[in-house]
Amino acid sequence: MLQIIIIFYGPGLVSDFVWPTFETANETFNKLFSARFIAALVAFVINYACYFSEIFRGGIESIPKGQYEAGQVLGIPKGKIFLHIVLPQVIKRILAPMSNEVITLVKDTSLARIIAVSEILFVAFNVMSLTALIWPLFYTGAFYLIFVGLLTILFNLLEKKLSYYKV
Repeated sequence: MLQIIIIFYGPGLVSDFVWPTFETANETFNKLFSARFIAALVAFVINYACYFSEIFRGGIESIPKGQYEAGQVLGIPKGKIFLHIVLPQVIKRILAPMSNEVITLVKDTSLARIIAVSEILFVAFNVMSLTALIWPLFYTGAFYLIFVGLLTILFNLLEKKLSYYKV
């Protein structure tokens, strides 16, 4: 939440920076790619790029050096060693943490309402305040539950498909 606030309001406080907007004839496009949406997108990209890079770094470093040496002994070029020997092992090892981060990203999108980005939870609160009914909030919670449940099932299937051998 703090990162979204800092990325949206911070540049304007430090300088005369204003987040760009794309003005087109299509009003739906203008609402979708508003300055607030772009700021939230930049915040999520920076945040999750850091998490994903650490996951990949840890996965690559977890492969024993003997894997590289075995490929070199067989005369395989370094690029092919990485692509055909190391990368399949890395993908198997990082699938669980990557799936956790993807699911967390889905849930974190609701934080974009802090800077008034019109996302599903923001719309549900607006409808709830207009109609004095709690059902829009219930439907939003059910949507997140179903979507995260489907992602969990998908990632479990991927993990089972990649568990062709036990360590």
